[in-house]
Amino acid sequence: MKNSEKRRELRRKGKFPIVLENGKGTTRDFSNSGIFFETDKSFTPGQTIYFTIVLEYVDPDRPVHLKCQGSIVRVEDKGKKLGIAATINCYVFDRSNFTNKRIAKKKIKKDIQKCH
Repeated sequence: MKNSEKRRELRRKGKFPIVLENGKGTTRDFSNSGIFFETDKSFTPGQTIYFTIVLEYVDPDRPVHLKCQGSIVRVEDKGKKLGIAATINCYVFDRSNFTNKRIAKKKIKKDIQKCH
């Protein structure tokens, strides 16, 4: 059976910037419960991941940040990049304008922990 036949959710194609804890990437597709993105950062299946999807055109005044927590499902070697498939276990919309990134990071992790 093909992977697409095993999926529980409909996947949508789309290229959005992703901010990782120590890097960046670009989405290829996503659904309510998962995401596939490309990056030059390495991950391990089963690893917990925190990432932010930057929705640049949702708000005309500034980008909307979708802060997510998930788990790495699969890593594919794509040559110069790695393809990363991950679940999305929890997410929160963050529209704040924090100038202190340390405080923002703590706030977001705290908000994500509330999802459990």
